[in-house]
Amino acid sequence: VQSMRQSGAARFEDLDFEGWETCMVIRNGQDDYWERKKRAQLMNPETGISSMRRKVRACFSCPTGCMPFMEKARGKYGEMKGEGFWINALWSVARFDISDPEIAVAFWLLANELGLDTDYVAAGLAWVFECYERGFIDQKDTDGLKLDWGNGEALIRLMRKLAYREGIGNLLADGMVEAAKKIGQGSEYYLAHVKGQPSIEPFRIPKGWGLGVATSPVAGRHLRGAIRGPIHSGPGGNDYDIVHYPNQAKAVVWQAKTKELEDNLGICNYVGTWSGAHFLRPTNYAELVRTGMGLSVTEEDLMERYAAVGRNLEKAFNTLHTDLTREDDLPPQRFRQEEIQTGPYKGFKADEEQYNAMLDEFYDLWGWDKTTGMQTREGLEKIGLRDVADKLLPKKKY
Repeated sequence: VQSMRQSGAARFEDLDFEGWETCMVIRNGQDDYWERKKRAQLMNPETGISSMRRKVRACFSCPTGCMPFMEKARGKYGEMKGEGFWINALWSVARFDISDPEIAVAFWLLANELGLDTDYVAAGLAWVFECYERGFIDQKDTDGLKLDWGNGEALIRLMRKLAYREGIGNLLADGMVEAAKKIGQGSEYYLAHVKGQPSIEPFRIPKGWGLGVATSPVAGRHLRGAIRGPIHSGPGGNDYDIVHYPNQAKAVVWQAKTKELEDNLGICNYVGTWSGAHFLRPTNYAELVRTGMGLSVTEEDLMERYAAVGRNLEKAFNTLHTDLTREDDLPPQRFRQEEIQTGPYKGFKADEEQYNAMLDEFYDLWGWDKTTGMQTREGLEKIGLRDVADKLLPKKKY
């Protein structure tokens, strides 16, 4: 609780925090290691992110709090105020190799003011920066902007263009995947997306995190099963860690089930199973349902039936309305082909053979078909979803 309440970015003030080593994606995925001096510039307690943090807001009676309120004095982009600057903000600016704290806060607060999804914008515009670096586009295409790594002013101006569909922003506002098709020249390879959704997430180092993100039913987001070792989240035990493949799948499935319960019960994950605070666990959820609703349920009932039903309904919705396959549950191609260039995890990548073995176990645990990644009639009927199986059959054969 203390680390959440006192932190401007959930422990990242500590320059030795393992998250700096395992979760950063730099220059759109050209590397996954950020130099310590850039971390220090961004997180300097007197001139960095923390110096602009005024307080932390929380929902009524919450013991944790996760909404830092930031106030940036008048500078390059004028006075700005707002809440929500969090870990994703650090990940976002790292994709551009930007360590200027004022730009980091301005990027986040301005994106919120413009009504833009910051993860989407960061992943998408970092791809545009790399397109510029590789010569797929030039200054004529960018309306004169020099999209060099570290150029925060260009990032702010490009984001405004996206929001108002001005110049190159008109192309990008149709969607980054569509923009990549139009730019062509092999630029599609450099767009980090999961199921069409641009993603800022790491895939090469934290194996359970990558699996949770790639298999998320809401595409490329980490709050649907992503884990970073047993200390961060997931079931207890020491049979898995952050960086190796064994036993990640069972932890990811456990985390995905608890998140289904938390979402449906209206329980924030920061006081539940995900953040590391672990105030509440599935056994508490069962007690809550028994007491509040008068239903005779156990922790096993919630995890193996109700949570399983929730995730399977989401999966079925995607099956009916998309053409997603097993291939779409893999990390973006770049992270499978290119190794990390520097730092303690130099040489790491998302190894396809080992990742696919992890994915096989993931499907087994859900009762899905390993070959296709799709649900089976047997698995659906086991949890009482025969009507869903009947609806899927015309679309898929099992």
